[in-house]
Amino acid sequence: MKRKNHLVLFGVLLLALINLSPSLPETSDSGPQPRAGTGSAALGGGQSERPLRDIEVYTMMASEEFEALQSVNAEYERRSGTVVTLVNVAPGQAYKTYREAYASGREPDVLMLDGAWVADFASAGRLLPADLYEAGVAAAADSLPLPAASVEWNGYRWAVPLDLDPYGAVWDPKRFEQTSGELPQTAADWEAWASPAAGGKSSAGRAADPASALGLPSGDVRAFAALIALWTEPDTEAAGLKRSLNLAGTLRGRTYLSGMSAQEGRPAATLREKVDARELGLAVDRLSKLGAEDSETSRLRPLAFAARTAALRCFGITADTERSREASLWISYVTGREAQSDWYVSTGHLPVLRAIYDEPGSAQLVRWLPDPQAGRPASAAGAAADPKTAAARESLWSRSLDRFYQGELSVEGFSASLRP
Repeated sequence: MKRKNHLVLFGVLLLALINLSPSLPETSDSGPQPRAGTGSAALGGGQSERPLRDIEVYTMMASEEFEALQSVNAEYERRSGTVVTLVNVAPGQAYKTYREAYASGREPDVLMLDGAWVADFASAGRLLPADLYEAGVAAAADSLPLPAASVEWNGYRWAVPLDLDPYGAVWDPKRFEQTSGELPQTAADWEAWASPAAGGKSSAGRAADPASALGLPSGDVRAFAALIALWTEPDTEAAGLKRSLNLAGTLRGRTYLSGMSAQEGRPAATLREKVDARELGLAVDRLSKLGAEDSETSRLRPLAFAARTAALRCFGITADTERSREASLWISYVTGREAQSDWYVSTGHLPVLRAIYDEPGSAQLVRWLPDPQAGRPASAAGAAADPKTAAARESLWSRSLDRFYQGELSVEGFSASLRP
């Protein structure tokens, strides 16, 4: 009975993870809201003649993405005549670094946040409500529906969304000949695919290496949640989740976890590259890592739960800054239409403004847009997730996931480690 309860609990907690924090409403708040524009109209300070003061912004981006933001920032500085100091923190260290900055009283004027952290920072009094921003930013109605991670807490907006990075699956059709090159639709077909004897065929016609069935980003609990959702048949509830978790256990020894090569000291091939090279049969990763289109040797699709597990980045103004006017002007420009028009090309992340997808160059991205109706979790699971503890919960689950794939936790032990 104890084992059964653990597996049922895992199902509840997994769905809670998929709904890390409350949904962003699809309509704007009551009362008039500024419309999304280029973000440049207010660079002179609006109707005020006060000179703009310098500000500091903490970000958490990969080096290529940070270079794109630096280019946008340089244009803002040229137009506004002010200085904005960008301090980039390694994404994996950002949450800890931010908290240390607050503890020492050295917090910047603006923070780039994961959407799942907003309630945590807002509830601790660390952010300024977006309704108090002095420069117009896009209203909720001007943004994509974002049920994965919200910029709201306690009925107020506390940050302005920048971009979204949903999860997708990429696969080698030759590894799925039993389902005509497409991904299986039933748990039984997934289990048949996972059998070492099934294996598929390599490009040379030989049986594919059974040791390279699946690829996941190391320690990425959201990718794991998206994979489990892919394997779980609709309306099967705890029984289906138990079956999917057992399938993950079956494939554990044949799962490749992407990361840094300790031997060579350089990044290993991406999961998409390994699938394209037919070294992996299936991989789950973020859009920014996968690309948006099929290749000659692989197929790609967004996952049904992609919107709920996606990584949302946003900007918030720290509560104690004396330069909220300058901070809100900078946020308005960086999240405005002019800056966001080329954002996907520059970073691989989906811009949040709805208007961007009316442009001809965005046609390939439309299928990746979040569907707020897809895969809504059970109300009990949603109630189980406290948004104020989302960051700590995700960190704990990530460590448990690492231990699971290192063989330190059994399927049952992994499930038990997810207790609240």
